[in-house]
Amino acid sequence: MPGSLRFRRLWLFSPGADLAILAIPLALTLCAAGASAFLAPASSDGAHRLMSWTAQNILGNATHVVLTFLLFGVHRDVLTAAPRQPRNILAGTLAMLAVGAGFFFTFYADRTIHTFAVAVIFNVFGMHHTLSQHRGLWSLHGLRGGQAGLSPPTPLERKLQQLYVPLLLSILLVRIFFVAESAAPNASAYLDVGQGRVLPWQMLPVLIVLWLGYFLLLFRSVLRSGTASGPKVLYLLGMATATGLALVAPEWGYVMLPGMHGLEYYMLSARMLEPREGDAPRLRRAFIWPAMVLAMLPLLALGVVHGFLLDGPVKGSLSIGSGALSHPLLRGLTSLGFAVVLAHYYADAFIFRFRIPSIRQVMLRRLGLSNASPSPAAGAR
Repeated sequence: MPGSLRFRRLWLFSPGADLAILAIPLALTLCAAGASAFLAPASSDGAHRLMSWTAQNILGNATHVVLTFLLFGVHRDVLTAAPRQPRNILAGTLAMLAVGAGFFFTFYADRTIHTFAVAVIFNVFGMHHTLSQHRGLWSLHGLRGGQAGLSPPTPLERKLQQLYVPLLLSILLVRIFFVAESAAPNASAYLDVGQGRVLPWQMLPVLIVLWLGYFLLLFRSVLRSGTASGPKVLYLLGMATATGLALVAPEWGYVMLPGMHGLEYYMLSARMLEPREGDAPRLRRAFIWPAMVLAMLPLLALGVVHGFLLDGPVKGSLSIGSGALSHPLLRGLTSLGFAVVLAHYYADAFIFRFRIPSIRQVMLRRLGLSNASPSPAAGAR
């Protein structure tokens, strides 16, 4: 029946995990908003920075990146799913590590040289990566629905799914780089990296109309096509909330978006690390989460150190305080950490190419969805 929702056997991970992905980052964001509204300016700024740090580190956005490489070590079929993929990933990862570490080390030596480039790299690649993961989980919800006998996505939903990354990426990047942060005279962009004059704050309603029109059309399509997957609708609501916050109030959206992204990747990695029938015994289920935590500890420790040195407002992905500038060893480790992030972007771009049959077969098996009929929209990332 159009407009009805079904939840039974449709959760992607589990009811608790699916809801936690949405509820925890949203709760953290509401705390950030409350701190900004009710605390004294200095206190609210400190509270907001703590919440942003939590989203980046504890919830996994800055620490989950090593889990891709842990997955390669545990299940080699993910690395070898397509011809020449191991060579491409190995060469590209090493190149990213070398070039990225050098690039960021020189950035810390003289920020005036690279500030704009660093902002572009991390906000374009990072936002594209985050939105692509949204689209990927959206596709997996569709596959789960197909397993449970629900109708496939409508042609309109498929088109909107294909449009999601380019449209939302454009809207959010214009917002943070090229629209004034507020209506105050001479207000700069949310991320001011020396780009000069920006569009007036009155441009924001135009971007909001585009965002609102997209999601209204999407929910209309999903809810009018028959019985819909309740978990998928909840996830789409989470996507809409996170991107809407990033658009209207970037300082809060940049708490929710990283938190969602990290928690999603935790759940995806834990699911893919599970042994499947026919696997050689490498990592028992009981050791999956301890192994993930152990792999992420170095980056988490680096985040803790930066948390103590943080001395400026958190803005997008440029949230490293200038305290790192006076510590050469920390500068080097941070540069290497950012290089690992770039290498993770590169590796993920290969292993989630679901349109390639051999990769789709391997990854759906790893995700426990191998008996779902493939969907043309399941391009994941």
